[in-house]
Amino acid sequence: MARPPRLLCPLTSSQHTTLPRSAISAAETQQQARSFEDITSVLEHVSSARTYGAEVRMEAVGLLREVSDESFLFICHFIHKVLLLLNPANIILQGEDTDLLTGMKLVSSAAECVRNLRGEDEFCILCDTVTASTKDTPVSAKRRRQVNKNLTEYVVEETTGANIIDKVELRRLYFSALDHILDEIEVRFSERNSKFATALAALDPENETFLDVKSIKPIMDLTNSTIVETECIVAKQYISRIKEEESQQMMTTRRLLSEHHKVLEAMPSVLSALKLAVTFGASTAMCENSFSVLKNVFTDNRRSMNHTRKYQLVQLAFERDLTKKMCNKWKDLVLRKLNSSTRRLQLF
Repeated sequence: MARPPRLLCPLTSSQHTTLPRSAISAAETQQQARSFEDITSVLEHVSSARTYGAEVRMEAVGLLREVSDESFLFICHFIHKVLLLLNPANIILQGEDTDLLTGMKLVSSAAECVRNLRGEDEFCILCDTVTASTKDTPVSAKRRRQVNKNLTEYVVEETTGANIIDKVELRRLYFSALDHILDEIEVRFSERNSKFATALAALDPENETFLDVKSIKPIMDLTNSTIVETECIVAKQYISRIKEEESQQMMTTRRLLSEHHKVLEAMPSVLSALKLAVTFGASTAMCENSFSVLKNVFTDNRRSMNHTRKYQLVQLAFERDLTKKMCNKWKDLVLRKLNSSTRRLQLF
């Protein structure tokens, strides 16, 4: 029917990790569920009307038989429910201005919501919803079974398990699909990415490990940057004092950069680390946007998506963004700077 949704997360050595993105979106599955009666009525009309060709009518009969099956609507409702739960995390991680630490927290919350579906009560609720939707739909006739006359003197003690009750099969499908989705989220956002996740958490002002040098080091090494321990100590003390004065307001990394940027300029390594924390997710989003145009063209560039190639795409995307701002947003500021008494511009 559809694959589980796919999310972006730049937490591997290549800075590009994804969860499977569905070929069918949440909106499409919702439309299928809502238009179930319309779909069946159209197929019934086509299968019974002689104005259509024999091949078209035969295809309509086959589709009607598949669609009328209770398992079809069950899978449709199930996929739609999971896609809706994972959609907020997918949206926030696709944004170019994503704070990846916040995005990972949302992924964790979405995964917990999916984990809550793994229960008998949720399965029964979904089954009741499907049963209510298909109660007026005619069930396709089953093939008549005849007893083999050669086995009249034999007694059947047990079956091979081929005739499984429909609800048992749906239960197996339901729980196995949930386990597969949760396992994949756990793999891609957990163990192998733990050091980067820990580094991002250590750059959150509300975290207990805020500005811990050992925790920050992996993410700083990724950008060939250094962190000064004494600057971290001073910055941590300064920010803790601010939090005490503003106890009612929650301190975030983005708010810290916007309101206390001048003070943080005196501690350049800390400022660089905080900027890295709020732009870490934007790099992968820009890389994805720059590269998605090649999805239908199988070229050498499409095959060679290694770390160097992605890094170059990220640089080009940022340079293009800065060029646009230079021509539009920063044009007056640059001209004013050139007309001032000191015309020295820092080029690096």
